[in-house]
Amino acid sequence: MAATVVLLRDGASGPQVWLHERSRAVGFMPSAWVFPGGRVDPGDEDGAEPPDERVPRGFWTAAVRELAEEANVALDVAALRPYARWITPLAEPRRFDTLFFLARVPEGVEPVVDGGEAVNGGWFDIRDALERVEAGTLPVAPPTLRTLWELRDAALVQPVLDQRYALVPCCPQYHIEPDGTHFVLLPGDPDHPSPDAVDPPHRYAFRQGRWWAKG
Repeated sequence: MAATVVLLRDGASGPQVWLHERSRAVGFMPSAWVFPGGRVDPGDEDGAEPPDERVPRGFWTAAVRELAEEANVALDVAALRPYARWITPLAEPRRFDTLFFLARVPEGVEPVVDGGEAVNGGWFDIRDALERVEAGTLPVAPPTLRTLWELRDAALVQPVLDQRYALVPCCPQYHIEPDGTHFVLLPGDPDHPSPDAVDPPHRYAFRQGRWWAKG
């Protein structure tokens, strides 16, 4: 199990999101730009009842801890909003059931990368981040790309935080076309077995060293 925090703030042209670059030395997603997060540790389930009964306590505790460790941002669990649940594809040797949380950065607080797992970081206008992904200058994994795409039309942070999200588990599936193109498929694609369809696009192709949304 793991937890990830999509840290947001209001910008001149809409919400901005904090991303940091993972060190080349880490074993999982080296050099990718990600939201702060990490695994749920033993003992994270201890403590008071969480704000949302749909999400076990361990995810909340891990989210708060990892955000503090990787980005030097202290939050209470009450500031977190459960957003999405991603489960690593079956083919991966290291698999995680990951809760994505949304949160607003506290007023006057500026994230700082830890210099260990995270080596660079910054605030990105969401549409600018998507353009950089498209240009090949911001390497991200499909769940990060999908999250940016889902938040791209937001005008302010607060309405995003005020929504209650369904938290339907999304387990991508790898697929290779006859021409050798590698895809990650989301539920809703004809070649994905899950009946719980998400909104399109449902295919993400890996080409030229990065992921592209298809359709």
